[in-house]
Amino acid sequence: MTELALADQTSPAIATLKLYDRSLGASTQYIGACEGNVDFKLSDLEDLGLNTYRIYGGMSRWETEDDDGIYGYPSIAQIKANPDVVNWDWWDRVMTQPEGGSDYAFSGEPTELWQGSASTLFATLKEGHIRPVLTLRNSDPGWGPDWALQLNPPRTQEDWNEWWQHVFATVYWLNVRHDYQVDDFEIHNEPDNRQQGWGGNQADYFELVRVGADAIAHVYQTYLPGRDFHIHAPKTVGSSRWPADALNAIPTYFNQVNVHNYDWDISAYVRQVRGWMQGTIHERSPLWLGEWGTYTEGYDDLYFSLNLIKNMIRMSQPGDTYVYGSHVFSLYDWGRGYFAGLIDAEGHRRLSYYALRMGVRALQGGRPVLLTGMSDDAVMAIATRDDQDQINLLLVNDQPQAHTLTVDLSALVSDGTGTLWEFSERVQDEAIAPLVVTQGELQLTLPAYSSQLAVIPAAPLPNAVPN
Repeated sequence: MTELALADQTSPAIATLKLYDRSLGASTQYIGACEGNVDFKLSDLEDLGLNTYRIYGGMSRWETEDDDGIYGYPSIAQIKANPDVVNWDWWDRVMTQPEGGSDYAFSGEPTELWQGSASTLFATLKEGHIRPVLTLRNSDPGWGPDWALQLNPPRTQEDWNEWWQHVFATVYWLNVRHDYQVDDFEIHNEPDNRQQGWGGNQADYFELVRVGADAIAHVYQTYLPGRDFHIHAPKTVGSSRWPADALNAIPTYFNQVNVHNYDWDISAYVRQVRGWMQGTIHERSPLWLGEWGTYTEGYDDLYFSLNLIKNMIRMSQPGDTYVYGSHVFSLYDWGRGYFAGLIDAEGHRRLSYYALRMGVRALQGGRPVLLTGMSDDAVMAIATRDDQDQINLLLVNDQPQAHTLTVDLSALVSDGTGTLWEFSERVQDEAIAPLVVTQGELQLTLPAYSSQLAVIPAAPLPNAVPN
């Protein structure tokens, strides 16, 4: 927990903020979360407004034993000639009737985990129009399953047959035998971090990507022609240099740059990765943060929660800190007493849940980000225009002194009303007051250690010339 300085009881600082009718670019397109294993409810994702969800797939989850019992069979060529050589009875069973009733049986005692199958999970995401991003891997942090250790990393043709078949079977089952619209695939998870289960070196990982990409491409080119798919790489830890090496060595085998970043301020490493992307075929490719937030503690802490919003603002600012899509780790707890997510095993929502929700409402969806000018950098601000032509002004004050703001909206609104939302120790993302804009001016008081979201319908200005 962060020890906050006592709120300053002196007069609030006075600041001015001006909004311009000029778009700098688009805000973050996708904001989502990594899964946790204790629960899964569409109502939680919808309440947060998430539009993407990250799922840790792979052999330990869906191929705990060699699906046909013959190592190295079938060959890649045999599968390409006839997909029915794959043991689809195995895949139908494991994806619809998981061990102990939980698709998360690979990660704990099934009776303590969410009860449901992979097919239910993916069908629910499709129902909610939530973009799944699926990790494909031959091993997990527990170095399971045991039978797959012989292909960690793959060396022989039999090893590669098993890896290719697993990737093919996963993608084919989800999108050809069924239509779950799972079109985003990550190749492994933190391959530069041995604790996540990858047993090879960097060159081995690059070959894993090449072979996995071939299996994915075969499914789409053969059975889903014209449908787009996305391969995310290198899925590395924060501060890693592997992204630069991947951009140089295997640039044509992925089309989404995806890294992890748990920094308090995500800006520096995002800038570094964007610097590596410059001058490559991925200069304009989407950049994702596949994990961010915390895997230790902090989601019950006010200061951490405010910083969560600040990082969301950084990711939505057009420029060298811009992030196209992100998954905070994690929505739910992983087990009981292990990794604490935004929601615990009993369904209680931690403080940061509400911070994320307010940030999502202001930023998600690739909205126009308006130019702003702030007189006091103690307050972080961003303004977007949503598809209902409302101005969403998001402010964060993580300092012990309150601020009185005079907001100049004259370039966008002459007179009108709106709603003010607040996230603070006393208010968790609730509407606290109506707003009145008079002659293009709005008065706000931003308490110490708080974030506010002002939502104001943009109104035609007097004498405005229609487009």
